[in-house]
Amino acid sequence: MTIYEEFIERVYEGESFSIDFEKRIMKVGKTKLIDDGGYDNTRQLIDFKGFVFEKIEALYQDYKYSLPSERSDNKRRKYFKALSIDEIPDDKLMMTHRREIAQCKLEGFILCMILMNIFTWDEFKMGKWFWQSKKDPDLVILRSWIENK
Repeated sequence: MTIYEEFIERVYEGESFSIDFEKRIMKVGKTKLIDDGGYDNTRQLIDFKGFVFEKIEALYQDYKYSLPSERSDNKRRKYFKALSIDEIPDDKLMMTHRREIAQCKLEGFILCMILMNIFTWDEFKMGKWFWQSKKDPDLVILRSWIENK
């Protein structure tokens, strides 16, 4: 099981979590699976083949239309905008996931891509300070999240 899969599974089972892009931390429960960019390198971080931006946009759509809960509403840090229950269209409401699951998948994926040097900043393609998705302008990624050190 990869670190990313363990992270998602433990959040799914009800453990609290936090991601800090700038400090390169992935914490679930009381365990830091990633601390200052370091992790157990005897384990695979994530198993991913594909296009990073397409995956981020898909994960963001899952998050944006996810079902909010008291647990997700109490999160201190929210990197991305999600819709309130009243803003989610009925056709999407039937296919939605719990917000904390969608959030951990999105944020965990981005952090793993950063640590594997797959997601790096290209000022020419992404802009000087932030990247904004053409598919959904609500999806914004700051340069400081990617290039913090």
